[in-house]
Amino acid sequence: MAAAKLDAYSDAEFDDDHDDEYFSRTYQPLSNLPTPPPSSRNSLASQSPRTLPEEGELVDSALLGPAVHLVNLVPTAASLANASVSVVHEMLTLADLPLETIALAVCIMDSLGTKFSRHWRLVCPLPPASTTASPLPSPGSSPGLKRHTLSARPAQQQQQQQQQQQQQQQQQQQQQQQQPKQHSIDVVGPEVIILAALVLAFKFLVDRHEPTTYYAARWGAGRWSCAQINATERCVMASLQYRILPLWDAGLIADALRDMKRAGRYHHHRHPRHHRRTLHAPRPALPCAGDATLEARKRSLSAGSAMRGVGLQMTPAGAHGYCFLDPRAPAGGGYVTREVLKLPAEVHRQTLGAPGDGLVA
Repeated sequence: MAAAKLDAYSDAEFDDDHDDEYFSRTYQPLSNLPTPPPSSRNSLASQSPRTLPEEGELVDSALLGPAVHLVNLVPTAASLANASVSVVHEMLTLADLPLETIALAVCIMDSLGTKFSRHWRLVCPLPPASTTASPLPSPGSSPGLKRHTLSARPAQQQQQQQQQQQQQQQQQQQQQQQQPKQHSIDVVGPEVIILAALVLAFKFLVDRHEPTTYYAARWGAGRWSCAQINATERCVMASLQYRILPLWDAGLIADALRDMKRAGRYHHHRHPRHHRRTLHAPRPALPCAGDATLEARKRSLSAGSAMRGVGLQMTPAGAHGYCFLDPRAPAGGGYVTREVLKLPAEVHRQTLGAPGDGLVA
């Protein structure tokens, strides 16, 4: 089936209002369930990508918007692990699909029903166990048992029975340790849902059938097995009721293209490229004009002076008489004596201090 060629979208069609609209459309509130405890750091270590693009390459790439939008469309109830934008970006880079095919995958992801998450968690196979159980020694091969021996005394028989019980307990412990660990569906990367949507969109638009090993190795970089990809495809098709043709509509594809572009713009606003330079930029120097005047004003104030009486500021005790700062004085300073205040001597003594404390009459 020949894919319809759509016009490339321009940056002039979008503004900040569209970014807010995209956030309101793709935002999914948290559930009422309690927050699960954090998982182990090593639980998803095997699912982490081996080679991811650099930060500058990811920001400058034209596939950043589609990757962000596809990650936002992953159902939150599908897995406790969050889908990685870098993994999806690498997947899109390896697949090298046209934007129309990615837009159809976006429509597929957006059309998943509410029962998809539970169905996928039950159907998707777990990763194979990495360790295998080794054969255990048989009870007859234990060093404590010997063939063709005479019957031992009761005391020796009790000791042999105790040794046999201890050996059996040790064997059971070894058997439990050697059993493969039971994995959870949360160790399966949720990006496999996006991979299944891309594969279904590619199969629908291109009359070419590749084996699942091709998509697992070339697009998925070996992160998921063929059984996991096939099971995810079946879950997606069942959620869509095996109907993809209604999604291949010019209006829906155009909306998906605009949403992908909007997601890239919104990601740029949230993660600016030069945010580190802005945070660590040196502060501008203060203007040097008026430094002499500021220093003169600082010198005119007396540091460490005490307050007495009505709260007037006094000069140090070694000064002759009480001197007060004159607010009418110039910036360089200036002092006035108590005579300038035109207060009687008695009132001045009663207000500012006791008799005989060195007041000047």
